[in-house]
Amino acid sequence: MTTNIGAGFRDADSELFDKLVHCLDFANELPFFKAYKTHSWESLKIEPGQVILDVACGTGSDLIRLAAEYPATEFIGVDRSENFIAIAKERAGPRPNIKFFLGDAQKLPLEDQTVHAARIDRSLQHVEAPAAVLQEMARVVKKGGRIVACEPDWETFILFNGELDDSGRIAGFFQRSIRNRLIGRELASLMNGCGVEELKTHVHAYWTSKLEEADVIFDVRKVADQCADADLIAREDVDNWWALSEQASKKGIFFAALNIVETSGVVENV
Repeated sequence: MTTNIGAGFRDADSELFDKLVHCLDFANELPFFKAYKTHSWESLKIEPGQVILDVACGTGSDLIRLAAEYPATEFIGVDRSENFIAIAKERAGPRPNIKFFLGDAQKLPLEDQTVHAARIDRSLQHVEAPAAVLQEMARVVKKGGRIVACEPDWETFILFNGELDDSGRIAGFFQRSIRNRLIGRELASLMNGCGVEELKTHVHAYWTSKLEEADVIFDVRKVADQCADADLIAREDVDNWWALSEQASKKGIFFAALNIVETSGVVENV
């Protein structure tokens, strides 16, 4: 059984790399993703002269935009994927206030208290030790600096096309492909355990009635086929579910939704 996109981000430099890049680029152009990302960066309270870190920065799209918006602020992106970092550097070009480094989020290549704020977005769901990553972020942020984390709560993931049972099975299968599917609700507790205080949480609710959009974001067709491969749903029923979803999408009946939790706070325990 080949990997779906939910598990694929654990090792971005795999055969799914091109698909992962397409997913990220596609999502970055959607109004919902632009809005919640903007809110999360605003939570860092970025100022001129600061050094801002983006952990698991992917292709660097957020930092490239911010570097243009804040020319007097220095931005650093770290990611464990050689291919993501290569794309980020190519897309950033010779911009002087942005740097990208290859590195593990669980062992950041930075000295203690060297950045003013740090952010991670939709990556703790994939790592082996989310608490260790947050502890590393707290280590490299100066006392009084800010940390922001945005993560899905996958038990809020919904697929619906007018039919309940198979829709629920397919959504559940995708949920189980995520390593840390409850990480969204755990953020505040984990951050508090790392010495982060003044915690604030916002919930951003994503939804779409477009099957094509949901398929890029959630790899719906692939996940449905995996359900058939695992004998959770008969192959004929999977094909019927997909056809019904296509019809529902045209009528505005199709529904896919997921909550993304944003938690921010101030580093005090250093």
